[in-house]
Amino acid sequence: MKKKTMSRLLTATLVVCMVISGCSALDTPEAASVTETTETKGEEKGPDSTEGSITGIKEAEAAETTADAGTSEVKKTTEAPDNAEAVEEETALSLWGKGELFTVKEKEYQIETKTLPLYIGDTDPENTFEIEVAFMDGVTDIPYITLDTMESLIARVTGLFYGAQGGEKYSLEIEKDADTVTLTRETQYPARIDFAKDTIKFYDYDAFIRISDSDPLLDVIASTGFNEDGKPHLFQKSDSSFERYGDPVTFSPGEYGIDLVAQGGEYYLPLQLVSDIILSQYSVTTLYNGEAVFAQAGGNLDAIADKYYISNPPAERSQELAAFNYKELCFALDALYGLKEQHNIKNFNNLFQMTGLAVDMLSTDPQVAGQALADLTIKYFDDSHSGFISKSYMMKQEPERNFGPSIINRRDDKERYTKAREKYYPDEIPGYEEVGNTAYITFDEFYFADVDYYSGEKPEDHPEDTVGLMIHAYNEITREGSPIENVVLDLSNNGGGMADAAAYVIGMFLGDGSICMMNPLSGALVSQNFKIDANLDRKFDEKDSLRNYNLFCLTTSKSFSCGNLVPSVFKNSNRVMILGQTSGGGACVVQNLTTADGCPFQISGLKRLAYMKNGSFYDIDQGVTPDFVIPKPEQFYDRQYLTTYINGLLGI
Repeated sequence: MKKKTMSRLLTATLVVCMVISGCSALDTPEAASVTETTETKGEEKGPDSTEGSITGIKEAEAAETTADAGTSEVKKTTEAPDNAEAVEEETALSLWGKGELFTVKEKEYQIETKTLPLYIGDTDPENTFEIEVAFMDGVTDIPYITLDTMESLIARVTGLFYGAQGGEKYSLEIEKDADTVTLTRETQYPARIDFAKDTIKFYDYDAFIRISDSDPLLDVIASTGFNEDGKPHLFQKSDSSFERYGDPVTFSPGEYGIDLVAQGGEYYLPLQLVSDIILSQYSVTTLYNGEAVFAQAGGNLDAIADKYYISNPPAERSQELAAFNYKELCFALDALYGLKEQHNIKNFNNLFQMTGLAVDMLSTDPQVAGQALADLTIKYFDDSHSGFISKSYMMKQEPERNFGPSIINRRDDKERYTKAREKYYPDEIPGYEEVGNTAYITFDEFYFADVDYYSGEKPEDHPEDTVGLMIHAYNEITREGSPIENVVLDLSNNGGGMADAAAYVIGMFLGDGSICMMNPLSGALVSQNFKIDANLDRKFDEKDSLRNYNLFCLTTSKSFSCGNLVPSVFKNSNRVMILGQTSGGGACVVQNLTTADGCPFQISGLKRLAYMKNGSFYDIDQGVTPDFVIPKPEQFYDRQYLTTYINGLLGI
């Protein structure tokens, strides 16, 4: 399921998945400037394991205050290795093999700063700025940024991509106190970074991340329900909606050997860490290619390819980058992958060891490491939301796509149902069709184009837009003299799409629509209830639904993500009869990520779709069992047969 934002720029760059500036002076980039400083940080630390490094904090605040009082006075001392030459010869793989890869060894860093171009969304001049990055000990392929630069970067990104939703108001108050820094949003939600412990605590992660206080805690439906003039527009969110805030969440990158650097009154975070735990929650991720920084929506690199894919990339990854890339990937997936429990994943370092992927992921060959990432997301995850999107700037070619059994089965099913459909509709199946007393509405993707149909745009002129198709179908079904008694929504070949489109379909069928979401990391729960405007009178009443007709929904294993969500809601409503085969599942919202070495990929993220019954939330990943099975693919598209079958069920 993809969430649609209000920004046209973001919408244009997001990849629809069947399966959502720099320093204080953000000016036109000039020649890179370099400044070098030397600072000190000490004390060696390293965890026993990565298990439990992402935790909800439930201790009393008073107890925490007492504990923190002792840490603010910690003094770090510089430790020099006994044999510096031997340490330099250590490889990422050898450190991993000895169990030392996830150990942070505090030391005196040589910090070099550099000003680089920052491209946000594309490489057009109006979206080109500057960003100051820092490098530790001459390792120039792992950029860090200061907290002030981070605030400027997030504010620039949210302002460009989410301006219509209040993103231009984003700000962070930064309060520094020795090794601890508190970040407070303009919405008053705080986060605390402990540079001595290398931890980041969000008192409410979901509330800290959301664009504005007016947004739901987990915003499933991006549309505000109003146009630019403040008039009602397509959706009306119901007063019966509710949300339950989650527990505090602490991320512990230090347990992965990722150092948060506080030196000489300045504070540095790895750029990739900021991308993973903050920017990615806005469907924006960063890339770095040694020459520039890119903040990109989704994973499609077409808009930045001319600058991102440089002519002479490094032939190999440095040992430092190979190690950091592995550690940050383990951290990000442990924190953000939404199906860890379902896949029986203790932690990803353990998974990489068990699958044999660790050696390739720690390779200095970017092609080998990229192939390992592709195998992880496509073959091992095998969840149809996860996938490898594009090669890094260092890879010579795209990796092979080796599919897992579930994806292969779903592709085979798609081929079977597509051939059956082509038998009866060799040209193209119509979006709306009437067969006797039955109307059929068919589309293979939930797409929300946000067309202004109130201004005179004709819905039938926008067949690719799910909302337009539904309005056209509504007009035909409810016209004077219409013979229609039954309405069938055909999702037999629907692989998912945008949540706003799914919500509109639910609202038109049921009158009162509802989509629920939960975040297993924080425990937050949200139920967004709504009505839709079908007849475009800007009123939200009983005239705007088809609930007085006999309602049906066709599903197969290809009905995935939003194509699975809609029949799940229908099934729970007891107002729509499900026909066909068990739907394909897909409960998680797509989460776009990047690796530190420059590979965009996507996973099943933390936000999980659900339905609510008797006050409880139920996961929909197992799919929906039909009320009546249709055994043969041909029977789905022989609509004379299907109409007779439906009327027989109803005794008509």
